[in-house]
Amino acid sequence: MTKDAVVMVSQYIAHIQTITSRATDLMEAAVLNLGKVEAGEPFNIIAENAKLEGTVRTFDAKTRDIVETEMKRYAERTAAMYGGTVKFKYHRLLDSVINETQSAQLVQSIARNSFGEDSVGTRNVSKGSDYPHHHACFNVVEESLKVSAELYGQYALSYIYISR
Repeated sequence: MTKDAVVMVSQYIAHIQTITSRATDLMEAAVLNLGKVEAGEPFNIIAENAKLEGTVRTFDAKTRDIVETEMKRYAERTAAMYGGTVKFKYHRLLDSVINETQSAQLVQSIARNSFGEDSVGTRNVSKGSDYPHHHACFNVVEESLKVSAELYGQYALSYIYISR
């Protein structure tokens, strides 16, 4: 005689995985990732509430709008299907960064000339820094921050020089 938030949230998670492949233009990149799910308190009580957190990454505003609209639609319909309610919050934190070609080529040239073709990056297997971004084990080797600082400094000076 109760509403089970765990059942609702599990159905929602399963269904929204199709949004990027069915509701968006496949030629436009879109990532929808749920990284955190919380539900219930004691293990032997039916969960009254559930909370999801995740991220959406796209390169254009139209695709982002579609993903947000579909996520909300799925949330409302899933809750209604199980007699529950939903509070849908979608925070738009940042727009996509699209680097201009000239700037991207400049930083690539500086990196190649200053550090070598294969030396830019933070991958260091011996120090446990060989996992990609957004992986639970991702770790930056702090020595690489010196290289990053030097790269940014050289880029700034080169950009100023070229812009004159």
